[in-house]
Amino acid sequence: MHEVNIGATIARERSAAGVTQGALAAHLGVTKAAVSKWELGQSLPDVALLPRIAAYFGITLDELFAFRPQLTEDEVRDVYLELCRLFAEDAGAAYARMDELVRDYGSCWSLLLQMAALYSQRSFVEPGRAEELLDKTCSLAERVEACADDVELVRSARVVRALVISQRGGMDEAIALLEGMKPARPLGIEGMLAGLRSMRGEREACLKLCQEMLFWGEMSVMQSIGMQLGLYADDPAHLAALLRAAEGVMQGFDVEKASPMEAATFCGSAATACLKAGDEAGALRYLERFVGLLERCDLDDLLFARRSALFDLVPELAETDVEREQASAGTLFGGLDMKEQCKLAVTGDAAWAAVADDPRFRQQPARANHDDDGHGRHAHQHGQARARQVQPCPPRLRAPLKRHGPSRPRPDAGGKGPPELGGGTLRPPPDHSAATLHGNRREHHAGLTRI
Repeated sequence: MHEVNIGATIARERSAAGVTQGALAAHLGVTKAAVSKWELGQSLPDVALLPRIAAYFGITLDELFAFRPQLTEDEVRDVYLELCRLFAEDAGAAYARMDELVRDYGSCWSLLLQMAALYSQRSFVEPGRAEELLDKTCSLAERVEACADDVELVRSARVVRALVISQRGGMDEAIALLEGMKPARPLGIEGMLAGLRSMRGEREACLKLCQEMLFWGEMSVMQSIGMQLGLYADDPAHLAALLRAAEGVMQGFDVEKASPMEAATFCGSAATACLKAGDEAGALRYLERFVGLLERCDLDDLLFARRSALFDLVPELAETDVEREQASAGTLFGGLDMKEQCKLAVTGDAAWAAVADDPRFRQQPARANHDDDGHGRHAHQHGQARARQVQPCPPRLRAPLKRHGPSRPRPDAGGKGPPELGGGTLRPPPDHSAATLHGNRREHHAGLTRI
């Protein structure tokens, strides 16, 4: 879709010049009502008036037309899928296509944010080009942040920029950027709206708002608990309370069935926290659950959560574009042994070195060494067959990365340890937020695509 914003340009330039609609109308020999209709987009000036309008404001005709090529959401999705396929065939051609898109649609903010997310993702696939790709990520995010008039896109752009800054070691700057976005306290708008809808007898509208609160609330609770587990390893009472709370959520939301990756993430974090707390029995129980999830789930089970009755009225939150996610997985994961990466993300913690020779622990990771193709790699034909049976994980980082596809664990410098306990040094990349780890749910606001 292409938009010509003559009326908006006239309104902006007139306001900047301090000129009234009546004064502009008198200069052009038209009525004030005509100028008003132009600015409201209800009509367009006569072609013969365009040069006079541009001259009056001292701008070019191109500037007057404010011609900004745009893509619809579906078109942005198609572009993303096109680029995923192209990266699998010819990365150089894919980058050239991205440059072309940025040139041709330089004011399509949702597309630019998606391109920023894709550059960021590729920085993990091609570490040798990481700085160049992160520069492009920041440049696009800054452009969206400075020019977009969509509040959610602006917030998403800031999140993307903060992630890149933190990835480069600028923790103080990233914290300051995100702190500036954080409200002083929750406003409770959803709850108020739900109550008002209920009072008006609008049952389904009320339930949709309640399900939205439930969806984000569950994710927020598990994210918060996951962050705290390791920090309370030296406080057994607090750690036990956190584990008890998480188990309540896990059972109540049937997380192991609905979102195995979210469950595996929790179990892995809990195992490490228990080990650091000196509770080897607890660590072993959670490690067994973690490995058991990897053992009985294929990669699609991990990446694509099942539908839950709790969120049947908000499919836009609880479901994702299967084709898009599979394309993302193929492009970003490539031939990675993803189950091995999941194991190393947990057992790569230094705490596991202390039990590396304990047969009770050592035998666990070996249980989940096989997947669809025998190596835990993503089998596209299998995934496409299962797409009709399994609902994809809820949205993004969706995208950058709607979307944005899931990020992948990456090795630290020189990290090539064996898969045994304590031998690996792989861990999630800096942009692997807890929201991403927990069931690969990415912040839609973070555009991250719908990015």
